[in-house]
Amino acid sequence: MKRVFAALLSATLMLSMLAGCGGGNSGGTSNPSTGGSSAGGSSAGGASSAGQQTPSRGNVILTFGTGDTGGSLYPAGAALSQVWNNNIQGMKCNTQTSTGSFQNVQDVASGEVDVAVATADVVLNGYSGQGKFETALDNVRVIGAVYTSVSSPVALKSSGMEYVHDLLGKRVAVGPAASATENSTLDAFNVMGIDANNTSLENLGLGDGADAVGDGILDAAFGFAGLPIGGQLNLAATKEIVVLDYTQEEIDQILAGNAAYIQSTIPAGTYTGQDKETKTFGVKCLIIVSAEMDEDLVYDMCKTMNENTADLAAGNALLNQMTDPAFLCTDMPIPLHDGAVKYFTEQGLI
Repeated sequence: MKRVFAALLSATLMLSMLAGCGGGNSGGTSNPSTGGSSAGGSSAGGASSAGQQTPSRGNVILTFGTGDTGGSLYPAGAALSQVWNNNIQGMKCNTQTSTGSFQNVQDVASGEVDVAVATADVVLNGYSGQGKFETALDNVRVIGAVYTSVSSPVALKSSGMEYVHDLLGKRVAVGPAASATENSTLDAFNVMGIDANNTSLENLGLGDGADAVGDGILDAAFGFAGLPIGGQLNLAATKEIVVLDYTQEEIDQILAGNAAYIQSTIPAGTYTGQDKETKTFGVKCLIIVSAEMDEDLVYDMCKTMNENTADLAAGNALLNQMTDPAFLCTDMPIPLHDGAVKYFTEQGLI
């Protein structure tokens, strides 16, 4: 973890003098390994006063891996980073873009980033060393869930297409290479007999893919993210679109192939001009860290996150599900971090 601890000599001498004169710790139990308190208050609002914030363990700088700016991983990561920065003293969490879940799981496991968001199916594959992961990344842990990512395939209404299987032989954006969007799209195509031999599959970001549909370069674009997906929302604002549907038989076959998938829907009105609900599938999107991350720091991150879910949801409808404690910390595909277990157990949530 990238940490910078302020250790000025004059401050150390002053603390030593105070200790020698009987000066005590008034903020809680001190943790020598982290330089801070193992517990403390966090306010429910973003702009807390110093006295209300979670006590600092020194200056901590974290890097947060998200996704491309046309999807949902990026705004979710940005919102969480802001809440942590505003409510945990001495903490600075910087977001950065990535190609998505696959990269984020690898980067957390290797220490390239400290915290990231990734879909549950990719997290499970990484932890188990399955799918595109060559080895088991069993040092990855979960600290919470933020929203449900769903398969959202869109095309122009003028195309006349209604179902995903209508894309056979077409030109389709399937998301960045090795992303959750690509993985889920290929899983769906597999049950329909669609592949690179009979259909043009293009690796584009969610925003670029939607733009390419609007420009007439591609016939359809997939996203696998929380709703609404930014790039597709922008497309619907300028063009008449259709959200492609799955048959129930197709959904059943897709779910049978991946234990992390759940059936879901894209409600009517999610995108401008979308006049009917469509069937789809999805997974929980999770916040992940390394098992080696400081337990007290994770405890404070979970506490701050849980106490600010109403503000998070008010600022971004994508995060509405976080207000349900059961969604936040249960039904995880891999273990929770010890600090998360400690906090959510104390709250009676697990």
